[in-house]
Amino acid sequence: MGLLQRLRLHLPRIWRLTRRYKLILIIIFVLFCFYRNQIVKYVDNTDRKAELPGWERMKPMKIGDYLDQKKSTALIVTQDLCKRKTFLVIAVCSSLDHFAQRKTIRKTWGNTREFNYGAFMKLHGHLEGKYLPIMKDRIKFYADYLSVLEDSLTVTVRIVFIVGKSQHDSMREKLSREANQHNDIIQENFVDSYHNLTLKSVMALKHISQSCAKTAAFFLKCDDDTFVNVPNLLHFLLGGTIPLYKDTVGYHFRTTYKVLSPWNRLSASSEVMYGHKFCNMKANYDVRSPWYMPQYMFQGTKYPKYLSGTGYLLSIDVAQRLYEQAINTSLVHLEDVFVTGICAEEAGIQRRHYPLFNYVHGKPLCIFKGTISLHPVSEHQMLEAWSFVSNYSIKCTPPDKPFIKCQITNKSHC
Repeated sequence: MGLLQRLRLHLPRIWRLTRRYKLILIIIFVLFCFYRNQIVKYVDNTDRKAELPGWERMKPMKIGDYLDQKKSTALIVTQDLCKRKTFLVIAVCSSLDHFAQRKTIRKTWGNTREFNYGAFMKLHGHLEGKYLPIMKDRIKFYADYLSVLEDSLTVTVRIVFIVGKSQHDSMREKLSREANQHNDIIQENFVDSYHNLTLKSVMALKHISQSCAKTAAFFLKCDDDTFVNVPNLLHFLLGGTIPLYKDTVGYHFRTTYKVLSPWNRLSASSEVMYGHKFCNMKANYDVRSPWYMPQYMFQGTKYPKYLSGTGYLLSIDVAQRLYEQAINTSLVHLEDVFVTGICAEEAGIQRRHYPLFNYVHGKPLCIFKGTISLHPVSEHQMLEAWSFVSNYSIKCTPPDKPFIKCQITNKSHC
């Protein structure tokens, strides 16, 4: 047998071996890169000593160093916040340059003249009898906040946007025009940045505590990429339950999916603190992460239980207590950990999980009809969701009864 013939016989085997070795080398390289990255992260960050830009070690860490309790520090304020009885105040923490997002909220879920309690039956009337109605006792208790026109219940709701400041004149002028046009902007005297979200949230609590303590009942804090189903929230606050849908039943636990159980009603008017609760969350060691937590800010390794900052609900007394606690508490830059975790823990306030406050949402649009808040939602998604939700001819389907227990999680939330 000649040399060429032998080569022809062995080449396929050589090619197969070559491909196999290449694959092995690629796998080894990927594993090397992954574990090298993990080792570097471990060596560099296990002590969490790296400083956080903007919140360096020597910077004052008390909220009281940045906030004057006695004086107004706002650059722009709304003129009539809580001058009259307001059942629900919604503070949307917004980035200064998010003009488009604020505009989108105003013409979608933030249009609470149209998207008020009267829309609840339009959304869910086809499932009447499969959820609990609002409680007569709560309607009587909150009568000063409610009005009835042509058999439709309307609830007083006020939305304000909380922003920081900019160094650019053009931005200041544009924001001033927006505030004059809509009278729904509160601008505080700190640089608007991600790492200053704690200051922004505490400033919101300051305004609510000082302006709304005697005239408001409830407070919702959310972000400008959160979609809030206001009619569902009002129904919940007035003691009703939200009907189950095929696309929302998976958010529930065994204790919450029973929407016909009176145990799932809200009956309290004080000590109310609801949202999506996190438990046993560890401080982040990765300096490249926006959630990195230096040890000089937070000494422990695990955070106290806290609610997602994308949307949490407080009775007005809780908003006041959190504000008072925040003043004398060393801050951390993660606002939800600070406000709803550390401050709530120190103030002895119980954080309660409610499954319809969602910080991650799926694709089906019926989720927007059957929850209270959803995040993150882009500007395009918000417009799409609003078009769907406000089309009351679209009826979302309830879950199939035999499969409900298969869809819910087996354990109760922490």
